[in-house]
Amino acid sequence: MLTWVIVGLVAAVLVSNFFKLMPRGRERHLQRLRERAREQGLAVEWLREAHKVNQLAGCIAYRMPLERCPLEREFSCRRGEDGWHWLNGSAATPDCNDVLQRLPEQVRGIDRQSLSVVVYWREPDDLAVLQQLVAALEPLKGAPPGR
Repeated sequence: MLTWVIVGLVAAVLVSNFFKLMPRGRERHLQRLRERAREQGLAVEWLREAHKVNQLAGCIAYRMPLERCPLEREFSCRRGEDGWHWLNGSAATPDCNDVLQRLPEQVRGIDRQSLSVVVYWREPDDLAVLQQLVAALEPLKGAPPGR
């Protein structure tokens, strides 16, 4: 009888430890969101230097590969309290105003590079916001190829 009690206790400890390893709540939501992002062609990247840039604190980078673009179509900006702040390019950069106006409010920065676009954002609670992000980036997919 004592053997069965010990076996039961060990099994209970193992099961409880197993449940501690399972993702819960927000973790499960983020796994679903990131999987859906991968299905949409976005790669999830960790920001090593986010703590050094106030506007990007708490952000995750989502990268979407694109066709090569000429240098004059590249841009980089961060969202501040009073709107977008340009690091590279300007509001006159082709396609960028349309993209910036359509981006979800969770997006804190965007970099259109030669072969990709990187969006820095605070991952939302609603999966529909991911669709809004993908739709906002659509004009960049149709940009003419570079030289």
